[in-house]
Amino acid sequence: MPQNESPTTDFVVLCSTDLMLISSVGGAAEARGFGFASVNSIQAAIEKAATAGSIVCLDLSALYSDPNEFAAAAPQLLARSIAFGPHVHTAKLDVARSAGIGRVMSRGQFVSGLLTHFVKSS
Repeated sequence: MPQNESPTTDFVVLCSTDLMLISSVGGAAEARGFGFASVNSIQAAIEKAATAGSIVCLDLSALYSDPNEFAAAAPQLLARSIAFGPHVHTAKLDVARSAGIGRVMSRGQFVSGLLTHFVKSS
């Protein structure tokens, strides 16, 4: 564990394979006082988001970012989670909404509002 992380660090956990997005989300998360982790499975996201203030971001373009699997495995994380995908993939966005993901938006909305999406819980 890096020196600046503690077992109670709140994380922004990103499930994505997009290298540019990983860099942007990581920078925004750290600017808002979160730790950051990019993961390649739902299980890894759940493990990393163990603290109550963590936020999980599911890139619906990633093959392993299944909102139904995430909802079934971690219902306690739904309210503080974000799912995003291309605006033309309305079916995927609808599945995320139906799964109970707290915030569902287009990829453009997610990227343009990175700093506003990551707010520490009180």
